[in-house]
Amino acid sequence: WLSFGSFWSGIKMVALNPATGKRSDTTVRSIAGRNGGAIEAPVIVRHGNYYYLWVSFDRCCQGAASTYRVMVGRSTSITGPYVDRNGVAMTSGGGTQVLAGHGSIHGPGHQAVFTDTDAEVLAYHYYANNGASLLGINLLGYDTAGWPFVY
Repeated sequence: WLSFGSFWSGIKMVALNPATGKRSDTTVRSIAGRNGGAIEAPVIVRHGNYYYLWVSFDRCCQGAASTYRVMVGRSTSITGPYVDRNGVAMTSGGGTQVLAGHGSIHGPGHQAVFTDTDAEVLAYHYYANNGASLLGINLLGYDTAGWPFVY
């Protein structure tokens, strides 16, 4: 599967042939969107019984004025439907916030999620007060309901 975002028109997914790496059919699935609101940078990771769709909402690349933030939804199927903690479909603007600007961290987003030897890791970029672009790395935990949080 290949997921990709188009910023204004939402997150899409296409099936890939594992032998060739090429598309296996012509279906383009819409798996998240904000009715024209900014959404991009999808990454899908399986944890336990769920597939988690990680995305970035809002605006990047404006230094300390960036409003980027890391959001997530989950599904029992890789093709969705993905919903947030409140059950709102990500195709209807849903998403549970995992990381947003705070203190001297501005516009965290365009994330990657991977498993290290002792934990899952969230890597992302953010801006410092002076507008410098920096790399952020946090470990991920999951609450009793199965929703991720950074620590």
